[in-house]
Formats: sequence, C-alpha cells, structure tokens
Amino acid sequence: MTPKTILFPLRIEQPVAELEAAVDFCRNNDAHLSVLLIGLAPPPPVATDTVVISDNWAAQSEAAKQELHERGSEIEQHLAKAGISAEIKRWLMMEHSIEAGTAEHALFADVTFLSRTFPQERGFARQVVSGVVFGAGRPIIVADPAQFGTLSWGTILIGWDNEKPAARAVAEALPLLAAADNVHILCVDPDAVPQRDGEAPGWDLATYLARHGVQTTVHTQPSGGHPVATVLADFAEDLGADGLVMGAYGHSRLRQRLLGGTTRSLIETGKLPILMAH
Repeated sequence: MTPKTILFPLRIEQPVAELEAAVDFCRNNDAHLSVLLIGLAPPPPVATDTVVISDNWAAQSEAAKQELHERGSEIEQHLAKAGISAEIKRWLMMEHSIEAGTAEHALFADVTFLSRTFPQERGFARQVVSGVVFGAGRPIIVADPAQFGTLSWGTILIGWDNEKPAARAVAEALPLLAAADNVHILCVDPDAVPQRDGEAPGWDLATYLARHGVQTTVHTQPSGGHPVATVLADFAEDLGADGLVMGAYGHSRLRQRLLGGTTRSLIETGKLPILMAH
C-alpha cells in the first residue's frame, strides 16, 4: 500500500511531534500530507434578552479562530522545514460536526492516519473514524504516532467474519498483505454453515488471497465468552503481529454512526496499527 495523499486529523492541543512519523512516511514514499487541524468552536448561546452572553460568545469565537490560525501557522512552518508536499486545513468545528467535517476531507485522501492520542473525550476519536469509514467510505489506520513511519507490516492478522466491511478492509489492504511475510486469518466464533461462514470458515478468503500471491494461515477461535476485541488483540499479540486488518462496524441512530463494540474497543485500547474500512 503506497498511498499518495494522507489525511492526518490533529486537534490544536496535540503536539506537532505527533506528525513526525507521518512526515517520514511521506518523505520516503513521495506522498502528500494533508493535516486537518481541528479547533472546537464555542457552543452558541441560548436565547436570551440580554446582550452580555452574546458578547461573551462572540469574544470566545474570535479567540478560538485566532488560536486556530496561530497554531496552523506554527505547523505550516514546521512542515515547510520538513521538505515534503504538505498542507494545513484549518477547521473550526462545533462538537457535533466533527464526523461530517472529517468525512468531507477524507474523500480526497487515499487513507487517513488517526493517532490513538487524538482526544477521546465525548467520542471525538470515534467521530473521526465514523466520518472516514462511514461518511467518506475511505480506509483509516489507527495507530500510535510513532507507528505511522512505515506500512511494511511483516506479520498481519485479518479479523474475518464473512461480512462486507471485512471484505472491503481486505481489498484496501491487498498491497500490504502482498508485501507481508506472514498473513493469518482469524475467525472468532464462526458458524460452519454454507449460509453464513461457509463449510470451512476463512478458507474462501484464503483461496481469494492466494490468487493474489498471498499465502495465509487460517485459524478459528472460540471467544469463550470474552469480547471479540480481546480475542483479536490477544491472538495478534501471541502471533507477534505488526498490524491488524478488519472491518469497521456501526449502525445509524438519529443520523449518527455509533461504532460497534469491537471496533470501538480496538480504537481506544489497542496496541497494534489497525487498518479498517467499511
């Protein structure tokens, strides 16, 4: 996988050092880095007959714009010294619009890099993931900042459940899989019936990947009542995996995407880089 445009969402309070590995990746792969610098706009005032609250809100809004502009200028200077193709997109968002705003920008990126240090309070990180994979239909890689320096993953684990999101993630990851030394397919609690997971769960995917020159090892694992995220994480650790490929799941409620429990858990507490798609 050699993407040529990387979207990197960054909150204004995150240190610029978190971009360093992504900068190295872009330098080494002749890729363009698009930093989406996100500032939070103050919530609008409630209806009132007094002008004091509106004046305070206007002052807070102006301060937020100024902070976003100054922070963006600092990052622009930093990227200019890095000698790569890069841009800063300043975005002052209302708290509830992070998902839609991220989706708009992710449309024009091959992949989004999301640092696990992106603030998670009030679901900010989950909104970014939802915006990318559901809103824009693009892949995302969630990892620690230092892990973005390379996409050469020697050992890869695929979390497979015979569903469309997982198939999409595998398709997006094909170049990574083809370059890997070892690829493993894990089916957790599979149903060994043709209507669901096939008579031999995971083997249809193994056959498909073999036609792309990717040799795989198929595993099935009962969850034993443990969360699927825990089973995937533990299995990946036992393998010594360098990356995880899986589908992103969620459902619509009041026009908002709520990530499924497995997806949410691996985003927030995982240790490996994860490539997800829907």
